Amino acid sequence: MVPFAIACVAAALLAKRIKMPSAYLLGPMIVTAIIHGLGLDAPVLPSGMINAAQLMIGTYVGLLLRPESLKSKVRMTLLAVASGIILLVGAFGLTVLLGKLHPISPATAFLSMVPGGMDQMGIMAKEIHADMAIVSCYQLFRIWFIYFAVPPLLRLIFKRIGGGSGTGTASGTDGHQSLKSH
Repeated sequence: MVPFAIACVAAALLAKRIKMPSAYLLGPMIVTAIIHGLGLDAPVLPSGMINAAQLMIGTYVGLLLRPESLKSKVRMTLLAVASGIILLVGAFGLTVLLGKLHPISPATAFLSMVPGGMDQMGIMAKEIHADMAIVSCYQLFRIWFIYFAVPPLLRLIFKRIGGGSGTGTASGTDGHQSLKSH
């Protein structure tokens, strides 16, 4: 466990230094994949350590929430519920499609497609005896797609919207105005 811990901390710091998006997540993920690819199997973490990590993540996310700062609580709640329903319906549709394409259990397919954190989906997969490797791979692909493919696609879209100047301007004339100013 110690070599993985050292490698993951070093990778997180390096990823932060080179300004990688979500450095503390992606740096350790990449170095762990490389180490595993070189033939060294990762240790199984004690359940107490996993539970403590989940508690810390949940506490951190909970402390980020500031309900008193919401201006329109009813509207935001309705939008959140509608968004959740749309995401779950989409995930269910993709679950059915994945189940038709590959011989995997419905639980594995659903946890692979549902939006959420890779760590939470992995824990749920372990608890319900779904295939953790498949769930983790699909969730990892989703995360990496969002971090590495979406930003260039958005830049391309904004470049085209901005008249092809590549600066993100709506007029494409002075190169210094942002879309926010229009």
